[in-house]
Amino acid sequence: MSSFSLRFFVITAFSLVLLIFSGCTTTVKRPEFKEMAFSHLPIIAFDVGHIEVVENYRSPLISPNIEHNFPIPPIVAIKRWVRDRVEAVGDNGVLQISIIDASARSYELETNQTIEGWFTTEQAEKIEARIEVSFKILRNGITQDLYANAEAERSRTLPEGASLNDRDMVYFDLTAALMNDFNATMEQSLRKYLSDYLK
Repeated sequence: MSSFSLRFFVITAFSLVLLIFSGCTTTVKRPEFKEMAFSHLPIIAFDVGHIEVVENYRSPLISPNIEHNFPIPPIVAIKRWVRDRVEAVGDNGVLQISIIDASARSYELETNQTIEGWFTTEQAEKIEARIEVSFKILRNGITQDLYANAEAERSRTLPEGASLNDRDMVYFDLTAALMNDFNATMEQSLRKYLSDYLK
C-alpha cells in the first residue's frame, strides 16, 4: 500500500470514528421553570414588629426523601410565600413562622413482572409530599396562647422509564399543587385563630 493510500485510509477511518461518536452523544436540555411567586396575592399584615422564620425541618438528603431533587423544593416555596405575602406592620412583638415539615418521599410501586407486563407501561413510582407550617405570636419573648397551623399533602405517580425531564415536570407540578392547598388552608387558619393580630 502506498503512503498516500495509507494516509487516506487512516484519515477516513478516523473521520468515521468521530462521526459515530458524535452521533451517539446527545445533550438533554432540562426544562426551565419560572420562579414560584405569590406576589399577585394580597399581603397578610400582622400587628408585630418583626417576622422570624424558623426552619425546624432538615432534609435528610437520602432515600426515600427526594425533595432536594425538586426544581423548587417545598421549603424554598414556603419561604418565598412568606416573603411575598406576610408583612410586619406593628411596633413590637414577633411573628414566629416555623417550617415543621417540607418533605417529599419516593416509594416503588409493584408492577407486572410477567411477559404481559413487558408490553405495557405501568406506574412504577409514587411521590408523596407534605408541608406543615405554624404561626405563633411572641410578646416579650413569651409565646401567646393563640397560634395557627396549616398542613398540606399531595402525591403523584411516575411511569416506568420516566426521564429526568418527566421527573422535573412532576416535581414542579407537585410543589405548585401543594402550595395552592397550603395557601388556602393557612389563610383560613389565620383568620380563625390569629384574627386579633391581623391588620
